[in-house]
Amino acid sequence: MRLAPHLRHDVRPSMSALNNREPRTSEHDVLGQLAQAGGELRMTELAARVFSSRSGLTRRVARLVDEGLVRRATADDDARGVVVVLTDAGVARLMEAAPIHLRGVFDLFVARLNDQELAVLQSALDKVTPDCTFG
Repeated sequence: MRLAPHLRHDVRPSMSALNNREPRTSEHDVLGQLAQAGGELRMTELAARVFSSRSGLTRRVARLVDEGLVRRATADDDARGVVVVLTDAGVARLMEAAPIHLRGVFDLFVARLNDQELAVLQSALDKVTPDCTFG
């Protein structure tokens, strides 16, 4: 497909700029996934939801623990399992970061589409997007 190289070239610098904002997009994703799940997830489930290796997620979670945004706990049903729990500070950070994150998504994608393209995108996303509310 001829469009893919253009998109990779055009979007990567913008994504890099977004990733340098506070909080990092990957950390925002972890916080958002925890919020969607009711505040806690096992590490393995969280890794699957954020499309990360366990080792990559372990580093991300360690940063979030250091910032007080999440905490680790032992799974109730399996003492060997680790659960990541969203803290009140994590919820506050997520809510604080939401407008920044949404603005980045708007600038990278929505602002580049005309009304007809937005209607097509909306129709397609309505068919494949689950309810993504949290809070």
